[in-house]
Amino acid sequence: MLKLLSYPPVFGQPSASPFCVKAMCLLNMAGLEWQPDFNAELDKTPKQKLPVLIDGDKEIPDSDAIRSHIEQKTGIDFDQGLTPEQRAISRAIMRMVEEHLYFALVCDRWLVDANWVHVKEAYFGEIPAPVRDSDSVTEEIREHVRAQVMAQGMARHSVSEQFTRADADIAAIATLLADKPFLFGEMPTAADTITGPMLGAIMSSPTKTLLSACINADQKLVDYVNRCAAKLHPTP
Repeated sequence: MLKLLSYPPVFGQPSASPFCVKAMCLLNMAGLEWQPDFNAELDKTPKQKLPVLIDGDKEIPDSDAIRSHIEQKTGIDFDQGLTPEQRAISRAIMRMVEEHLYFALVCDRWLVDANWVHVKEAYFGEIPAPVRDSDSVTEEIREHVRAQVMAQGMARHSVSEQFTRADADIAAIATLLADKPFLFGEMPTAADTITGPMLGAIMSSPTKTLLSACINADQKLVDYVNRCAAKLHPTP
């Protein structure tokens, strides 16, 4: 059976990482049998990141590579029925969600002090309290994340500026969705496997933020996230 190395569930989502949830959705869309492994050691994975799909003696890191592997393995086309123009829009939407909106989520989770209290408990709850509360451990990890989003650029903006940038992405998603069940019609395609989980991760913020409130206030987006979850998420 296929095995997916993944971060464990958090805040009601199947995984702490939307990219891991994306891989889960792709596996489910393809009708493949698989099981999660939440005990991966990052330093032993090919790119020191998750998800990683284990297929026999093959290790496939990165959700995009996992998609390609599944398509080659099964012959499935996750964008079946889309026109060339829709396929181009799908790729653009996915890159916007993965390479821009995602970093607004990271800032929301890791850099907002009110959220950090909950993130620290959810992510590092199994670490003994004296170690978990030590600046030399969890705060060092937090500062590493801060450095990453500073290098990417999102953390260089104020919270209100981050929201303005992310809100434009969310508005673009809502416009594309319109009154359809999924981004490109009646059935989910590849773009839904990351857009739904990313919006779901933002919605599930442990405290109310500008970003989480924006999505939770839009019933159309809330319904969309719930449809993606019902259709694509792994069954508990």
